[in-house]
Amino acid sequence: MRIKMRLFLAVIIGLFGGFILGIALSSFIGIIGLTLFDLPMGIKFLPYYTAIICAVLVPVIDQKSGSGKRSN
Repeated sequence: MRIKMRLFLAVIIGLFGGFILGIALSSFIGIIGLTLFDLPMGIKFLPYYTAIICAVLVPVIDQKSGSGKRSN
């Protein structure tokens, strides 16, 4: 039960963190594009893509780091 709750929390943290990362990355891409090319640039739905990617990667990294494994 503890492992399922830890997995659930890792997915939620990955979703939230990935969404925030996507917003920041989208803003950064927009600023760079406007500065260099004088044209607004970006990737459509980037925060959603990064949220999904992070929701998968965070639990995988958590399991590989060994912090998710307990020896009872």
